This record gives sequence, structure tokens and C-alpha cells, in this order.
Amino acid sequence: MKVYVSIDFEGLPGIASLSMLTPKSSQYSRGVKIVTRIARTIAEELSKAGVDRIVIADSHGFMTNIDYLEMPKKTTLIQGFPRPYSMVTGLDESFDAILMIGYHAAAGTTNAILDHTYSGRTFYRIKINGVVVSEYLLNALVAGEYNVPVALVAGDEYLGEQVRTYTPWSVFIPLKKGVSRYAALYDSLDEVLEALKRGLHDAVERIKRRELKPLKLGSTLKTVIEFRNNIYTDIASIIPGVKRIDAYTIEYTTDSPRELLGLIEVLALMAIGIDSLRNYM
Repeated sequence: MKVYVSIDFEGLPGIASLSMLTPKSSQYSRGVKIVTRIARTIAEELSKAGVDRIVIADSHGFMTNIDYLEMPKKTTLIQGFPRPYSMVTGLDESFDAILMIGYHAAAGTTNAILDHTYSGRTFYRIKINGVVVSEYLLNALVAGEYNVPVALVAGDEYLGEQVRTYTPWSVFIPLKKGVSRYAALYDSLDEVLEALKRGLHDAVERIKRRELKPLKLGSTLKTVIEFRNNIYTDIASIIPGVKRIDAYTIEYTTDSPRELLGLIEVLALMAIGIDSLRNYM
């Protein structure tokens, strides 16, 4: 059995401040300890449950948050940024399931902690076929294109409703609950890990019993992307297949979630480039 694990930061317990999110932040080292302990626990529990190979994608920020020296046997770690397909780099048909850990709610979710969708600086909102999507939902669709089901999602409690709606066959474990954009509540890490361990074993049993299925959201994905700055729209509208709707909004239609994720990643990197250029103006 082979399982893919994508680990983000904002939905983890103990993370409630911008000062914990990047290497230059004052409390970043605390975040590294938390995510590393959680990643190691996940790998150990999946191995105990009978998983032969655990591939962990370090999927936050510069994507070098997990301490490689703490990873146990049977674990492969994917790190580094930028990289193709971001949070699901290396995912393919060879995996039995995907697990999403430390995930947060979509941009614009009331009371959710650190809510955003792929790039908070770039995107105000992303909708697919009229549905406001989170990173969970977008990544689940990419996994579905490879016929890989979502077995477990763990993160901000406010993400739970979307998980129960679109992949009700997967286990959802709340690791924290947002109070506001920059505040959350969470139980002790030992208690959170115990709940996560139970969820992991439940998820593996669902994989073995073939109770999971890949997510599909229609054959055509009509995507509306709203930017935070209209200079991003000016540049994005040059891309073939992109239709400009108004000053801040573009539309893009495809039948491939993987193609859509690729576009979103390019748009986020484009925004970083534009912002860097503006510093010289």
C-alpha cells in the first residue's frame, strides 16, 4: 500500500500567528517542531497500519518546514519551492490514497484561521462550477484525475463542512478551530495526536475495504478567479484560454484539474514577480 500525505501549516494546532509561518519569522522554529512531530507521528502510524511507503509532501510556504532528520523508515519526503503542482507534486496513479494534513478553509470563510486559497496575496476567491474552492477541494480534484481518493483530511474545523459535502467517504479530523483570521483554539498536542492516530487507522481500514472513491466535479471545470490587484488581471489576460470578465476577474475552462492547478500556480508566481518588479518602480 502506498499513501501520499500533503502537509500544510495553517491548519495545524499551535499555529495562530504570522510570526510562525516563514523562516525569518520570530516564532517559526516552534512551527517547525510542531509540523515535524506531526509528520513523524503520521508516518509511524501509517507504517503500523500496514502502509508500505509513505510519501510526505512538505506543502507550506518555501516547503522546507519538516526536519528531514526526524523522518522514520518507509518515508519519502518531498521538499522545495517552487515546484510543479505545488502541494501535490509527485502524485500519480500509483498511490492508493491521499491524506491532507494541516489544511485550512477557503479564502473568505467566516472566522476561519489564516484563510486563503493557494496565494493570499494573489487571489481573493476561486470558484469552480460556481463552488468556492479551498486548497483541499482543488487538490482533491487533481487527485481524482489520477483516480486517487481522499482518505483523510485534518485541519481547521471550518473546513469540515466542505469535506463532508464533497468527499463524505473520507475521515475528517479537526485539529483546531478558528476564532478569527489570526486566532484559534486547540487542545494539547498529545490529545490532538491521539485523535489523529485514531483517524489514520480508520482511514487505512477504509482504503483496505475499498470504501473510498476519487472526486469528480463534472467533466468541464468552468473556473472564475478573482484577483486582489487588477495589475494581475492585466497580465493574466494575455495567457491563451483566459477570458477577462472585469477589472479583477478572469475565467478559464478546462476538463483537467491538473491543468487548472498548473495555471493557478503560474498565476501565483506571476504575482510574486509583479510585486518584486514594483519595488524597483
